[in-house]
Amino acid sequence: MSSAPHVERFKGTNWEECHDFIAAIRARALWEGKQRDSAWKADFAAPLFWGKALWWHNKLPEDVREDWSRLETALLDRWPPQGDEDE
Repeated sequence: MSSAPHVERFKGTNWEECHDFIAAIRARALWEGKQRDSAWKADFAAPLFWGKALWWHNKLPEDVREDWSRLETALLDRWPPQGDEDE
């Protein structure tokens, strides 16, 4: 059995870190068989917010913190791509 995909703490540095965090949460959820479980993903991600990202996460409404679909949208709104991101 392969190892679980590693997920780094999210510090809220920039778009690239945000992108990597979202991709890592999605990969881990898939590995765990939880890819359709939005509450599981939000709960898994919660302790990984660090520093200014933790401050930001704490100020989100509870319904956003508890639902990965809403949380992912909030992440992308807060840390959008800079410039032309066709990668």
